[in-house]
Amino acid sequence: MQAPSKGVVHYTVKMGLDYAWNDAVFNAMPMIKRLSAAPSQALLILCLLLIAGPLHAKATARLSSNNTSLEQPVRLTLQVEGDQAMSPDLSGLDQDFEILGRSSQQRISVINGRMSAKRSLSLTLLPKRTGVLNIPPIKIGSEATQALTLHVSAQHQGEPDADTRHAIVELSLDKSKAYIEEEVILTLKLFQAPGVRGESLDDPRPSMPDTQMKLLHEERYNSQRDGNDYRVLERRYALFAYQGGSLEIGGAKFRGRTGKDSFFSLFNDPFSTQQQTARIVRSESNRVKLEVLPIPEAFTGKRWLPARNLQIVENGIDGQTPLIAGKPLVRRIMVFADGLMSSQLPVIEPDLPAGIKQYPERPQLNDTPARNGNSGSRQNGVTLIATEPGRYALPAVELPWWNTETDRQEIARLPALQIEILPNPDQASSPRQSAPLPAAEHTAQESEKEAISSHQPPASVEKINDNRWLVWLFAIAWLATLFAWWLSRRWNRAHQQKPAVRPAQDGPDRQAVNEALDHLRQAYADENAAAARSAWLAWAQLKWPENPPNNLTRLAKRCDEAVSQAVNSLERALYSPSAEHDWSEFDVVTLIGSMEEAPIQEKQPEQLIPLNP
Repeated sequence: MQAPSKGVVHYTVKMGLDYAWNDAVFNAMPMIKRLSAAPSQALLILCLLLIAGPLHAKATARLSSNNTSLEQPVRLTLQVEGDQAMSPDLSGLDQDFEILGRSSQQRISVINGRMSAKRSLSLTLLPKRTGVLNIPPIKIGSEATQALTLHVSAQHQGEPDADTRHAIVELSLDKSKAYIEEEVILTLKLFQAPGVRGESLDDPRPSMPDTQMKLLHEERYNSQRDGNDYRVLERRYALFAYQGGSLEIGGAKFRGRTGKDSFFSLFNDPFSTQQQTARIVRSESNRVKLEVLPIPEAFTGKRWLPARNLQIVENGIDGQTPLIAGKPLVRRIMVFADGLMSSQLPVIEPDLPAGIKQYPERPQLNDTPARNGNSGSRQNGVTLIATEPGRYALPAVELPWWNTETDRQEIARLPALQIEILPNPDQASSPRQSAPLPAAEHTAQESEKEAISSHQPPASVEKINDNRWLVWLFAIAWLATLFAWWLSRRWNRAHQQKPAVRPAQDGPDRQAVNEALDHLRQAYADENAAAARSAWLAWAQLKWPENPPNNLTRLAKRCDEAVSQAVNSLERALYSPSAEHDWSEFDVVTLIGSMEEAPIQEKQPEQLIPLNP
């Protein structure tokens, strides 16, 4: 290996991450190991690394161009020299610029005993407005870069098709005046010219904070405008203003890209030679105004409900079915409204007469968005329990609401109900004790009570005697159960010791077995090992239908010794490196017949189905 000329050693590491001084020394160790064969050179490198210490940090900034347009991004490069980590504060750029991408690199050099560490960060900036934009000093650790200026014009000079609108964002409202909490349909349309690829589209922003927006519908279609073809993205929002006054909606910004760049260019440097024809396309929507009106004085309800349609229905009580005292009944009152959210619908709590208790359930809310607006529903369930029988009157339920189509108040109503509560037969015990009795009946009952009381002791003795035979009956039943359990244990033990006799196969099963044996005999006659294996497994499928073996090894374990030798010889001929040639000399049909004629006792392991047959 040649020594470095003029005592100069140059070592460069270029990476996308920040490293400290210790990392630089660590990365230089492979070079020291490669130069270990030359002690003088290795000693020189080690001395240079030890002498070269952390340098004083110096931060700089530069722009790729001092002039640009709203459609053309620029590159801002931040660089710091020394041991300072690259952690800049970029908050000063948010006001006038949008950061589209970033990349970082690091360079560490050792030249003539002096270490030079440089770290840089490249930012792709897109201006947000025209004019002279100031890039303030950016702090990088304890250092700061110098301030820069950038001149931004509305359109890049020499740009072809400068007057062509590549993207248009439009906002519109279905009405210019609306009441507080009334639904207003806000429509956003994005027109994209051919060749424009969308990157981002912001939602419209209302000027008042007390405004709710919900996306209802989105669709895409093609359209023409001023003789040009566009691809249109349409979004419809439900807008609810909770504060009166003048409301402005705007700020829907679109950013796209046009040109001949590739898909992967969006993640790389946008200033490479392959991307010179690409440029940024941006568009911002118009602003629309809505006059929010206060609640009209003609409305008399407790809860303001502006809607296109509102209905109230109930389920659970029809006024015809008699009810039982003490048993619960669920009554459900449902409110449906077009043009309102479910959260805007009120809780229905009807007044109930004395004698009926109610236990409310958790309400069920549901919203159904559609192209023409939102439909909300609220279901209020309450459990009713009548404590006393009788006839009760449930009052009518009325819900005032404001019809936004006719601009007047209407009332959704549930009519009053008359319900009849019947006595509970389970609770109506001992009616004679609670109701007054005639004198003759009362005298007869008193005589009966005296007779019963005079014969009470003999009855008690008789009851005790009746209970004794129940004790003997349970004792005999317990002894009989114990004896039956002993007999069943003895029978199972004797049954398990008997050899299992194979049932004779007849009918269609026997015919299938004979066909399988014929295929097996033919395969052995043709010396076809693959056909013999298939025939063996087909015969095993008929032999053990509930748990057939799926390979020859398992089949051999279930057969006697003679048949197992024939099966193992076939398996060695199929899979062994030194194949056997005498596997076809076995008379397998005769061996199988001998095995079936001999009574075979079931093997204990075969009583359980293996996990992997």
